[in-house]
Amino acid sequence: MAYFAVFVTELDNSKKEQYFEDHMKYLDDLRAQGTIIANGKFADGSLGLILFRGGSQAEVEELLARSPFAVHGVREFKVHEWVAKWGNET
Repeated sequence: MAYFAVFVTELDNSKKEQYFEDHMKYLDDLRAQGTIIANGKFADGSLGLILFRGGSQAEVEELLARSPFAVHGVREFKVHEWVAKWGNET
């Protein structure tokens, strides 16, 4: 199992309100399955971050391509495999 950091940037903010609830439900479902570890926006509003757990980068990219925000061109998702070190690891 690998970890992935996904940077979220704006493509067309005019459609955000129209697809926001569907997008958040999609992320909530992935979080409930344990696929998403955390997600949120940066306090300065510049972009967002989603932390995934998955089998491959292609798997994460496929999941993101199904997001209502991706389908409707609201946001762009850039996926990076993340070699994470967690607190209290020896």
